Amino acid sequence: MGLDLIVREVVEAGVAKTHALLRLYIHSRKVRAAARELAAALGESRDVWNWPGDRLPVGDEMSQQVEKLTRRLKLETEAHHRFEALFKTVGWGRSVAAV
Repeated sequence: MGLDLIVREVVEAGVAKTHALLRLYIHSRKVRAAARELAAALGESRDVWNWPGDRLPVGDEMSQQVEKLTRRLKLETEAHHRFEALFKTVGWGRSVAAV
């Protein structure tokens, strides 16, 4: 009976670790996508004005797009760090719900 319990716990920890790894992978893809979009938006603004040291004269629409992408990137990065921490703790004494 004791060995069955141990095997079950190991299997459950493995499943939880797999789910955490999948979440981490998905969020890392979202972070990379947001970073690419932000880089593209900033690249467009640099094409408009390319004088070193000057502020970029961008329109309201582009400015709002960059702000939106910056917020999204920040949120996705924070979520990525939480999932990364979750992945590291799954199976080592802390429950998924506690994280």
